[in-house]
Amino acid sequence: AGQEVCRGGEGMIVKTDAIVLKSMRYRETSKIVTFYSRRYGKLAAIAKGALEIKSKFGASLEPMTAVSLVIYKKEHRDLQLISQCDILKPYKKIHGEMGRMSAAMAMLELVNQLTHHEEEKPALYVLLEESLDGLESAAKNFQNLFFAFEFRLCGAFGFAPALGSCLRCGRDVFSGPENVVTFQLDKGGLLCASCTAAMKLRTNGAIATGPFVHKGNDTHGRPPVFVALQSGTARIMQKLFGAKLDTVAVLEYPEEVGNELDETLRSYLRYHFEDLKPLRSAAVFEKIVN
Repeated sequence: AGQEVCRGGEGMIVKTDAIVLKSMRYRETSKIVTFYSRRYGKLAAIAKGALEIKSKFGASLEPMTAVSLVIYKKEHRDLQLISQCDILKPYKKIHGEMGRMSAAMAMLELVNQLTHHEEEKPALYVLLEESLDGLESAAKNFQNLFFAFEFRLCGAFGFAPALGSCLRCGRDVFSGPENVVTFQLDKGGLLCASCTAAMKLRTNGAIATGPFVHKGNDTHGRPPVFVALQSGTARIMQKLFGAKLDTVAVLEYPEEVGNELDETLRSYLRYHFEDLKPLRSAAVFEKIVN
């Protein structure tokens, strides 16, 4: 929760729960830390003396840590001043295992890329915290938490996929005998085999079947609108999006389904966020899980 503690001068001291997205050295003894907070969205703040041996901050400024943050906040200032920062959840397993850590860092990197400073999205804060909680408690399949996070992230920005039935006719997308369904990127939903066939006629067969390359912001460089998926991949998509976050780690599927999920989610995000950069942490995670 966030609250105003007191006012003073041109600023005020405020308190909010937050998650540390990244931390970097500043001069000899200080750190600049980027948080995603429950009350204010993304915040950048300086922790003076954080690198001193007897620093009061301890490990509270490390990425992938949930904290109670007190800052001296001034309006229209890009860099706030940290007064106090106490650990709420240290996420020890995430910090101690590379598989968990890589998935968590990919989540943090996405949030940092896609959010603007002090743009409040309480639902996104809750999603990030619950996803880290899930990663901390999961016994295996850490990539499932990341995929589920990506689906829900889309919802927090207003383009949650509709995976329950065919976008065009409303029928069960798996009602036909074919083993392929289509995901429509611009609409964010699935098409059944019959509607896919009709759409192929309208688009001269332009249904993409492989990974996408986003070459720029011009129309010709955007990913194709349609993506052909194995029906098994579409079923896993439904489960990852519809299940509770604390249950998705039990889902099992072949490696090719995981690869198709990853490519489809990348394409969906790139379609809606044209400036999205490749995730460095996701590349590390891919090497680990494969």
